[in-house]
Amino acid sequence: MKNTYRFFVPPASFSGDDVCVHDAELARQLSRVLRLGPGDRVLMLDGQGDACDVEITELGRDLVAGRVRRRTPAAEPTHDLTVYVALLRPERFEWVLQKGTELGVRRFVPVHFARSLPADRADGRKVERWQRIIREAAEQSCRGRLPELAAPLSFSDACAAACAATLPIILWEGQAPPLRDVLRHPGPPPASVALLSGPEGGITPEELTAAEARGIVPASLGTRTLRAETAPIAAAAAISYELDR
Repeated sequence: MKNTYRFFVPPASFSGDDVCVHDAELARQLSRVLRLGPGDRVLMLDGQGDACDVEITELGRDLVAGRVRRRTPAAEPTHDLTVYVALLRPERFEWVLQKGTELGVRRFVPVHFARSLPADRADGRKVERWQRIIREAAEQSCRGRLPELAAPLSFSDACAAACAATLPIILWEGQAPPLRDVLRHPGPPPASVALLSGPEGGITPEELTAAEARGIVPASLGTRTLRAETAPIAAAAAISYELDR
């Protein structure tokens, strides 16, 4: 089903192998945009980890009904990764959300760093657009669950929240162990990883000191200086490579 149309639907839409979705936008997209109808099949993602091959049996103005023909586990990573990322220019922040979703990030937390730009704020319209980007990227990559988009936090609150992870990491451009070495520490693989990634102006030394005081581990991505939107994606890819099984 690699080339099948994929859509997230509420878990309550499923009753055994019967599917009933009351969603006018989905019904319109299937019938008018994609020109699908009874007998056609789509992949419905239940948000609980399963991908369901569904044969459409009925399409109405606000109704999509179908029958599950096969259930398979969707493409969810085995590790739990939360990315605490600085609020960036809109197009760059959206790129982080899109690519991070494809790479398996479980939740995104926007963060106000000391060097965040005053214009980098999250209003209602932006949040709605961000959630749509996450949803479309999750459908495209056949994720089993929709990544969470949390409310923005201050740097101090982000550090406090990140400490709940098994392995909290902060990306640092200065002297720090390579991320590879941090991920390959002795012992079992971490059940959860929290990754803090700074703004275009970088993380301040004071922020680094405050993070380390809470037990957050500095890690480097190498000698090259990466853009603020590139660093969290490079790190997420490395984490996925090391931890996903």
